[in-house]
Amino acid sequence: MAFEIGKQLKELRVRDGRTQDEVAAALGVTAQAVSRWEKAVCCPDIGLLPSIANYFNVSIDRLFGYDVERKRKIDALCKKLAEMNRENNGEDVSMSECIRLAREGLLEFPGNPQVMLALADILYNAGYVRYGEFHLTDEEGYDVFDVERHKKYAEWQEAISLYERVIPLLEDGDEKFGAVNLLVNLYAVTGETEKAAKLAERAPTMWGCREFLSIGGLCGKKRSEAFEDAVIALAQNLVRYTVYCEISRNTDSPAATAKAVAKAIEIGDAVLGVGYRDNKALRADLAGTALFLADRLWESGDGDGAFEALDDALRRAKTVSDACAKFQPEYFPRFCVKGSRPENIKDDPRWSDWVERCER
Repeated sequence: MAFEIGKQLKELRVRDGRTQDEVAAALGVTAQAVSRWEKAVCCPDIGLLPSIANYFNVSIDRLFGYDVERKRKIDALCKKLAEMNRENNGEDVSMSECIRLAREGLLEFPGNPQVMLALADILYNAGYVRYGEFHLTDEEGYDVFDVERHKKYAEWQEAISLYERVIPLLEDGDEKFGAVNLLVNLYAVTGETEKAAKLAERAPTMWGCREFLSIGGLCGKKRSEAFEDAVIALAQNLVRYTVYCEISRNTDSPAATAKAVAKAIEIGDAVLGVGYRDNKALRADLAGTALFLADRLWESGDGDGAFEALDDALRRAKTVSDACAKFQPEYFPRFCVKGSRPENIKDDPRWSDWVERCER
């Protein structure tokens, strides 16, 4: 016990940049006493433990090393769950096992935000993997979610409850904003549009995002690089949202959609072509967008154009990684709602040749 307390005391003192003399003065003991504690020669008097914990703004459990071990276990569990969840992305490899482990983790660490968030993310993914997202066409011809179907997904209902509980516990940052993004999406697909709107209203405007705010606090080369990052992020989202817009419009003209998507790809290429820093994420998005373009060209009756777009998607994917190229056939048509259109393009002899080239 003396060794663990001494180890924690020294770590906390070094963490806060304090000397043994400063700690001793704050606690009303000698610097020699603090030194003896850190060397595990002896332990602090039990009556001093609350004062020591308050001084370093930690729990008494932390002084005994319990918090550290607990954190290690939670971090290891969440890392494993995240890896398993990624393996189940798009295909049910071990979804039930992943959910089981997350539930056991929440029983072991009840109320822990990390584990709650991990389970919520897994259940979010499980709904897509097990059932899929379905769309309908409303009276005006616009694409809408099949809300009544989605409401029946027990995984999504539980995920919504977990996100609502855990988001207020998270600090501002990527983890929190990622959870908010997924909750907004779940609200939308299950028909809770008012809740989605209220949650979105609490987020900053585009001008309050990281990419734009970072520009204002920099100068010189770093400011220039921040501008590049912002332009690339804008281009990446413009390409994505052009596709989402076309899907939402649910136009009866696949040729018109193909034209709009091709223009979006041109914008992405223009940004990549002006000499900014290379961005693999944008190149990967453009590869996926080219897959969707191929699908729309095929549906419009332009078979040659469709396979030219597939070749373009493969070329772009290879500039990202061999793995990205290999999975292009599985990604196709990238943005298509499952089961919404026939896949007769795969009956064309050119399809098998393209697949073979993706796997080389």
